[in-house]
Amino acid sequence: MGKRTSQTASPNEPRARLKRRSLLGGMIRLLAIVGLIILALFLVVGWYYSGEIESGALEPPAGEPASLDWEVIASDPSTATLLGSSSTDQAGEEGLSALLWETGYARSGGLVSSTEAGQGLEDVRSLESGQPVPPVGTDAKVDVYYWQGPDDIGVEVEIVTYQSDIGSFPAWYIPGTSDTWAIVVHGKGGTLEEALRIVPVLREQGHPILVINYRNDVGQTRDPSGYHTYGQTDWADVAGAVRYANENGAIDHILVGYSYAGSMIASYLTQSPLRNSTRAVILDSPVLSFTDTVDYRASLTELPLLPVTLPQVLTNFAKWISTWRFDVDWTATDYLDQTNNIHAPMLIFHGTEDVAVPHATSAEMASLRPDIVTLVTTDAGHTRSWNLAPDAYEAAITEFLGSID
Repeated sequence: MGKRTSQTASPNEPRARLKRRSLLGGMIRLLAIVGLIILALFLVVGWYYSGEIESGALEPPAGEPASLDWEVIASDPSTATLLGSSSTDQAGEEGLSALLWETGYARSGGLVSSTEAGQGLEDVRSLESGQPVPPVGTDAKVDVYYWQGPDDIGVEVEIVTYQSDIGSFPAWYIPGTSDTWAIVVHGKGGTLEEALRIVPVLREQGHPILVINYRNDVGQTRDPSGYHTYGQTDWADVAGAVRYANENGAIDHILVGYSYAGSMIASYLTQSPLRNSTRAVILDSPVLSFTDTVDYRASLTELPLLPVTLPQVLTNFAKWISTWRFDVDWTATDYLDQTNNIHAPMLIFHGTEDVAVPHATSAEMASLRPDIVTLVTTDAGHTRSWNLAPDAYEAAITEFLGSID
């Protein structure tokens, strides 16, 4: 009779399987924790940056006094030395500007030097002959508008009122001899004084000029949404100004817009029944795509507590949150996708040093519509092309307007 044999499992096998199961379970738990951390990071950063989109791009200005963020540390009749930081408004910006302080104003011929000084930055700016000298110790602002008011360029303005779909808005009217009116629209948070740099060259052409306030300006009617809409609704204010011009003798019109106004004008050009009487368009640093502008600003923004800029995937998530938090329509405010509906000749000035609105969007507009768009690329910052080279800027406008006569 053969011997019975039996096979028994090694005493180590179950223990090994338990270890493998335990290791696998631990890895799954670790991956779940990592996934939850990443999800939480997306939610926190996405929510935070959507709030930044709201406060930085959508909310109307509160009407607070201009921020005097430079300190005058030395001055004489020819120069003023200002102390700030690399992030202070207009730091290191070349070109004409003005210095504003609580009790004074002086035009500056340009930046003499910009140097690091300890933890700060010293900008030396020249003062034009005969201008007031800011006292040492004064807090000041570098003002890109250059001119303080219409008197500085020798014009008188009449305050008129035009109607839009949500109410009436005040505007400056400057008479001219032509029946082609120029309607000038300032940027978000700006004032009528922004137009003063372009008024002289428009007057030389004989154009009556209407410089308009619009919804969400300080002291003016708010948009029903409570936000800036990047052309979705405020194109109607441009249309209201055009109707005013038509009612007062205009045969056609030129539209001029700075920065945010580029969205308003582009939207008007794609949908207003009055757009066929637009003779020409002049834009300076225009927002032609709100989504691309937000992407660009995000690419320059560091994550809180981390020395890295916001990744595109997080920016996209923040924009998605903004869609339902603030009812942002990213497609409707991307006018680069609507260029087939734009037919007016267009002159665009845009500087490669612009850190507010990407030069690339203006370049894309010129690439998409080379038949109507003339792009003048400069080395300037945001809306500073005139300040950097006023003669060249005005010559480009004169040539452009002459080419469409």
